[in-house]
Amino acid sequence: MREPDDATRPPAEAARVLYVDDDQLLLDLQADIAAEREAIELVTTTDTDRAKALLDDREFDYVVVGGKRTVTAACRFAREVRAAHPDTPLVRYDWEASGDDVDAVFDSVLEKQVEATGTVQLLDRVRWLDD
Repeated sequence: MREPDDATRPPAEAARVLYVDDDQLLLDLQADIAAEREAIELVTTTDTDRAKALLDDREFDYVVVGGKRTVTAACRFAREVRAAHPDTPLVRYDWEASGDDVDAVFDSVLEKQVEATGTVQLLDRVRWLDD
C-alpha cells in the first residue's frame, strides 16, 4: 500500500481517492502518476480489509475498485463499502463492460482502454468525475 507522506501531501482541495485493485503493478503505476499531480491524493491497496480500515479512519471523495482477475471479490467489497459508507461514490475501473447487474452497486464505471491507440489513465478519468 502506498500513501503520501506529509512532505508530499497535496493541497487540501485535491480529490482524495482510495484505489483498491488486485494488480499491485497497476497500483504502483497510478501512484507514481498521482505523485506528479496536484489535483489528486491517491491511496492504494490490494487488501480489501486494509481498504475498509482506511475508510473508517478518513474520508475519501471516491473509492475506485478494480480487479481484472477477481471481479466477484471486487463486487463483494463494493457492496460492503456501499453499506458502511453510503455517501462515498464508488467507481468501478474495469477492463470491459460486464453486461450484467454487477455494476448496479457502482456510481460510475470507467473502462480501461487497451487498444493500440493507447491507454487512458485512471487519474485523468477520476478528474473527469469532479468536472
